[in-house]
Amino acid sequence: MLSEEEKQEMREMAGSAAIRDEFRLLRRLSLAHQRVDVDGYIQFLTAMARLNPKPAVPRTFVKYTSVKL
Repeated sequence: MLSEEEKQEMREMAGSAAIRDEFRLLRRLSLAHQRVDVDGYIQFLTAMARLNPKPAVPRTFVKYTSVKL
């Protein structure tokens, strides 16, 4: 749950024309409605990996014995 202070902050942000314009711009420029090919996806993953230069923590493999699709 949000505190009253957080709710008030969100109301103030919603009242800001600049914030609304920024969200409209983000929505318009969003790639959510476009198809991305494999090369584009790999480029995205490569760029995201550069943001965190630490290697991923190895995880143990979980064997699932009963999987239903």
